[in-house]
Amino acid sequence: MDTTNNKAVRTGTASTPRTNYKRFPAYGKQLMDQRLAGQVPRNGVYLTFEWSLAKAFPRIVITNDLPIEDIDLRFLAGLDVTLVYRTKDADRVPELAAAILKIGPHILNAFNADIPQNAIIKDLAGEVMM
Repeated sequence: MDTTNNKAVRTGTASTPRTNYKRFPAYGKQLMDQRLAGQVPRNGVYLTFEWSLAKAFPRIVITNDLPIEDIDLRFLAGLDVTLVYRTKDADRVPELAAAILKIGPHILNAFNADIPQNAIIKDLAGEVMM
């Protein structure tokens, strides 16, 4: 007797890889749940490639084992977003910034923690500076 409600499981196609599947980065699911509940982080969200950066703020950690093209970033739509990174990860910033810009953040900043200078990627007027 088949008690499965999922046709994909019953037909054996459930193991077929989904090419458009995206994963939430660390803390991304929690932030998505908050957004779905109508909550918005008051001071924006910080994205980092390291666990040691931006610990005092609402943050998302993009680990090295997660390709940027596989990340679900929908929860960043309309938010003030700051990328905080170290020089060793600077090569990943343009790809991550481009992915975030597709989602439509309110503001997108990038900050290198090793060289304290702020780069505005998308300003309040919506102009992309990159």
